[in-house]
Amino acid sequence: MNKLVKGAVAGAAGIALLLGGAGTFALWNSSIGVGSGTVSTGTLAFGTSAGATWHDDSPGATTTTFNPATQKIVPGDIVSLTQNITINATGKNLQAQLAYLPSSVAIPVDLVGKIVPTLTVSKVSGDAAVSGSGTALSPYIITPAAGGTSVFAVTISYAFDPTVAGVVGQNESVDLSGATYTLTQIHS
Repeated sequence: MNKLVKGAVAGAAGIALLLGGAGTFALWNSSIGVGSGTVSTGTLAFGTSAGATWHDDSPGATTTTFNPATQKIVPGDIVSLTQNITINATGKNLQAQLAYLPSSVAIPVDLVGKIVPTLTVSKVSGDAAVSGSGTALSPYIITPAAGGTSVFAVTISYAFDPTVAGVVGQNESVDLSGATYTLTQIHS
């Protein structure tokens, strides 16, 4: 490229920059506000829990009552703790997975896999629906309709494997006081 062409290109670029920055070539423009309203976020949280009761669900049990402070389980027993849990949930397209957190309970090494927890959830009141069977392939899903507060009966059962033999698990304790439920939002 010769010097004359390079000079012309540089000069044209310089003039364009000066004219663009000086504001001498104003184009018509206009703006208008849009009546968009307000966008608000929803909620997902556990509320209160109440009415915790223990049951003996073992096959052939003579009574359904169970008191973990005074009674002990043996292989083949199934005990459960049921309580009502409040869930506050609002939001379009909101769904949440309700689950039991197995790591929240420390099970002695020789009882791992021999005391098996199972979660069961049913609706007591409110507009939220519950679906699923509590398995890894079909977890419990909470879906609010209009939103607000709903109450669910949540039962955690502990089954002591009936095939345990010898002295495995004798005279041991499993502290269930730390048992924890989780509520995790998923998008529908």
